Amino acid sequence: MPHRAPLPPLLDPGVFTTAEARESGVPRGRLRAQDIVHPFHGMNAAGVLLDDVESACEALTPLLAERQWFSHLTAARLWGMPLPENWVPAEPLHTLALAGSHRMQRVGVIGWETERSDIPRSMLGLLPVVSPATVWAQLAMPGAVLLRDARYPDDPPRRSALSAEWLVAVGDFLVSGKREKPRRPLCTIAELTRELAAHRGKRGAKALAWALERVRSPVDSSQETFLRLGLIEAGLPEPDVQVPVVTAGGLRHADLGYPDSGVLMEYQGDEHRTSRRRWLDDLTRRQLFEDAGYLVIEVGADDMYPDCRALGRRVRRALDRRHFST
Repeated sequence: MPHRAPLPPLLDPGVFTTAEARESGVPRGRLRAQDIVHPFHGMNAAGVLLDDVESACEALTPLLAERQWFSHLTAARLWGMPLPENWVPAEPLHTLALAGSHRMQRVGVIGWETERSDIPRSMLGLLPVVSPATVWAQLAMPGAVLLRDARYPDDPPRRSALSAEWLVAVGDFLVSGKREKPRRPLCTIAELTRELAAHRGKRGAKALAWALERVRSPVDSSQETFLRLGLIEAGLPEPDVQVPVVTAGGLRHADLGYPDSGVLMEYQGDEHRTSRRRWLDDLTRRQLFEDAGYLVIEVGADDMYPDCRALGRRVRRALDRRHFST
């Protein structure tokens, strides 16, 4: 293998433009070596892994104009919003050009533009990102996300809008914050309402309005959102979220429930199966809830798909039994 001249310390490791390489005396041929990757035209990376959305955005940031910000699907990922598809390296980055700036046109980038100049923005570290409430509204726009067709899982994902149900899940996440103490919501219902008003008359506004009416807090996961929506669709009253229960082990919160009827629901995700500690904790939680006089219904993914009709009948029978027993 031929000897490669070392890169200047200011460039290796790091992401740098071709112009910066030229100013540092790096010959053009050196940039074609296999130890340097080119995430975007005019950008080079040496000694760094572009293996997540944050590092991919960092590689593009030097090419952003002053009024260009990460937006739509990319911003949603940066904020940690729940989404139906995981990030993959081939996923294009979304950027938004505010009024007075031109949309970015590059391979690997989906450039958007807006006539608005008042869109709230934030800095996540060194990354300029559209603020969470605005991103929520952007996800309702056609082409804002990538979705796979469940019937053809091997086909590449297509650009689409986020479904109304997923907009509820994103809204729940934004006004609830991550499952930690203390919770730190990323925005308020009032901010979502303002973004809906700004989106009136645009494509996706109807889905946003439907979703906003159904956003609740606190909610710990998108599956809890879908369970809540599924039970309502099955004809049941809307369950309470994060139901507080005073137990012998202190205050606990059930995922969903009908506290007046003494019925609680706990969603059991895959982590409950793969983590022994989580499994034992859940056994303790159930015992504490039952000792406190509640009937606990455990729910898995199979209970919710393709819909919650069968689960709804099961919950209805439980409610009827509890009502009869009292």
